Amino acid sequence: MPRVSYSDQNKEFELKSGDVIYDGLIDQGLDLPHGCLSGSCGACRIEIISGMENLEPASFIEKNTLQGLKDEFKLAADFPLRLACRTKIKGDVKFKTFKN
Repeated sequence: MPRVSYSDQNKEFELKSGDVIYDGLIDQGLDLPHGCLSGSCGACRIEIISGMENLEPASFIEKNTLQGLKDEFKLAADFPLRLACRTKIKGDVKFKTFKN
């Protein structure tokens, strides 16, 4: 099973391939900043430290929200930003809460 590391809280947990990061955190008793939980508000934004290749591609909704966030925070197009409420894993990942 994929291992997910949440560096803000020094926690590591296992999820099944295809699980959404936010849901996995809740199941582990952890919480992230969040809002709509549908990929539109961007409150659950996370920075991928390692394992970007182990994530499913962003959905259309997530891509639109990520583009808006990258524009707002003046981030490079390839900055490893994702939304925890929409991001599905398929392998090991390490992330932190994105604060700007």
